[in-house]
Amino acid sequence: MTTTDLDPDDVSLSTHPIEELVQDYEWFHTLFGIIGNVAFVIGSIFFLFESLKTAGVWLFIIGSSGMLLGSLGQIVVRRTRRRRQERGSG
Repeated sequence: MTTTDLDPDDVSLSTHPIEELVQDYEWFHTLFGIIGNVAFVIGSIFFLFESLKTAGVWLFIIGSSGMLLGSLGQIVVRRTRRRRQERGSG
Protein backbone atom coordinates (compact mmCIF):
# COMPACT_ATOMS: atom_id res chain seq x y z
CA MET A 1 0.00 0.00 0.00
CA THR A 2 1.43 3.36 -0.99
CA THR A 3 0.39 6.79 0.15
CA THR A 4 -1.39 7.29 -3.20
CA ASP A 5 -3.64 4.29 -2.42
CA LEU A 6 -4.88 5.86 0.80
CA ASP A 7 -8.12 7.74 1.11
CA PRO A 8 -7.14 11.35 1.96
CA ASP A 9 -10.32 11.72 4.03
CA ASP A 10 -9.49 8.72 6.23
CA VAL A 11 -7.80 10.37 9.21
CA SER A 12 -7.14 6.99 10.88
CA LEU A 13 -4.56 6.14 8.23
CA SER A 14 -2.72 9.45 8.31
CA THR A 15 0.88 9.39 9.52
CA HIS A 16 3.28 11.96 10.79
CA PRO A 17 5.04 13.83 7.92
CA ILE A 18 8.45 12.68 9.19
CA GLU A 19 7.31 9.04 9.07
CA GLU A 20 6.11 9.51 5.50
CA LEU A 21 9.43 11.07 4.52
CA VAL A 22 11.37 8.21 6.13
CA GLN A 23 9.09 5.64 4.48
CA ASP A 24 9.37 7.21 1.02
CA TYR A 25 13.17 7.35 1.12
CA GLU A 26 13.91 3.89 2.51
CA TRP A 27 16.89 3.53 0.15
CA PHE A 28 18.50 6.46 1.97
CA HIS A 29 18.78 4.42 5.19
CA THR A 30 20.54 1.64 3.36
CA LEU A 31 22.92 4.17 1.85
CA PHE A 32 23.71 5.57 5.32
CA GLY A 33 24.47 2.05 6.54
CA ILE A 34 26.78 1.34 3.60
CA ILE A 35 28.61 4.65 4.06
CA GLY A 36 28.98 3.83 7.75
CA ASN A 37 30.46 0.42 6.98
CA VAL A 38 32.88 1.84 4.42
CA ALA A 39 33.98 4.51 6.90
CA PHE A 40 34.63 1.78 9.49
CA VAL A 41 36.78 -0.23 7.06
CA ILE A 42 38.82 2.81 5.98
CA GLY A 43 39.14 3.91 9.61
CA SER A 44 40.44 0.46 10.53
CA ILE A 45 43.10 0.69 7.84
CA PHE A 46 44.03 4.19 9.02
CA PHE A 47 44.69 2.81 12.50
CA LEU A 48 47.60 0.82 11.03
CA PHE A 49 49.49 4.05 10.35
CA GLU A 50 50.47 6.38 13.19
CA SER A 51 50.06 9.51 11.07
CA LEU A 52 46.46 8.57 10.14
CA LYS A 53 45.12 7.52 13.55
CA THR A 54 43.29 10.80 14.17
CA ALA A 55 41.57 10.51 10.78
CA GLY A 56 40.74 6.90 11.68
CA VAL A 57 39.03 8.03 14.87
CA TRP A 58 36.93 10.53 12.93
CA LEU A 59 36.01 7.89 10.37
CA PHE A 60 34.85 5.64 13.21
CA ILE A 61 32.68 8.46 14.55
CA ILE A 62 31.25 9.16 11.08
CA GLY A 63 30.75 5.45 10.44
CA SER A 64 28.92 4.84 13.69
CA SER A 65 26.72 7.90 13.12
CA GLY A 66 25.83 6.74 9.61
CA MET A 67 24.98 3.27 10.82
CA LEU A 68 22.89 4.66 13.68
CA LEU A 69 20.91 6.93 11.34
CA GLY A 70 20.37 4.06 8.91
CA SER A 71 19.14 1.77 11.69
CA LEU A 72 16.83 4.39 13.18
CA GLY A 73 15.34 5.02 9.74
CA GLN A 74 14.71 1.30 9.26
CA ILE A 75 12.98 1.13 12.65
CA VAL A 76 10.64 3.95 11.65
CA VAL A 77 9.87 2.26 8.32
CA ARG A 78 9.07 -1.08 9.97
CA ARG A 79 6.98 0.58 12.67
CA THR A 80 5.02 2.59 10.12
CA ARG A 81 4.37 -0.48 7.94
CA ARG A 82 3.25 -2.51 10.94
CA ARG A 83 0.87 0.24 12.06
CA ARG A 84 -0.58 0.56 8.56
CA GLN A 85 -1.07 -3.20 8.29
CA GLU A 86 -2.77 -3.35 11.69
CA ARG A 87 -5.09 -0.49 10.74
CA GLY A 88 -5.86 -2.06 7.38
CA SER A 89 -6.73 -5.46 8.84
CA GLY A 90 -8.53 -4.17 11.95
